[in-house]
Amino acid sequence: MKKYLVISILILSSLCSFAQRHRLSNGEPYDIFLQVKPMGGIALGDFAKNTTYVYGSHFALEFQMQETKLGIGLEFGYNYCVPMAYKRPFLQTKKNWASQQIPMILNFNYYVFNERIKPYVGLGIGTIWGRYDYSLSSEESTDEYYLRDFEGQSGWRFGLTPKVGLMISMDHKHGFGLEFSLPYQFGFDRLETQYTINLGLTYTRIID
Repeated sequence: MKKYLVISILILSSLCSFAQRHRLSNGEPYDIFLQVKPMGGIALGDFAKNTTYVYGSHFALEFQMQETKLGIGLEFGYNYCVPMAYKRPFLQTKKNWASQQIPMILNFNYYVFNERIKPYVGLGIGTIWGRYDYSLSSEESTDEYYLRDFEGQSGWRFGLTPKVGLMISMDHKHGFGLEFSLPYQFGFDRLETQYTINLGLTYTRIID
């Protein structure tokens, strides 16, 4: 009998703690968003010398405070940067190597409404690790000699990601939406400054 009583108390305690886990210490309720973001973008600036498009998929975990309408979360994923081909007179076409990227971003989102329709603005602060093709990033590397060889470099970039988005809650568990962002990564060592225009589709699993 004591064993069943102890088990019952443990189960009841767990249910009570589960019911309270969606309130902050000040009593404000919050939701947890689990998000998947397939995305694609266009390379701009110096980054466009070696890359045409960027596409990938990101995953995010976000805590949204219901009263202040502020969401704070972590995002990570994988990007594939489609290489461009470069042709010079009397030389065979130079085909760049594809760049690979692994972004890690801390997001701050502010939601205008807090009901079924949730437009938001946000800012991401984070870093990207990548393996890059540097072959065409500078004037010195576009002469006849360097066009024949791949110049690669792996490294880190730090940057900012301003964004606007819209999330529509289909019910209490699922949401879909769009996110438009302008990731900007600062140059480092030989790595050129990188920025893109991105459009992503979002699926959100809402944990009440």
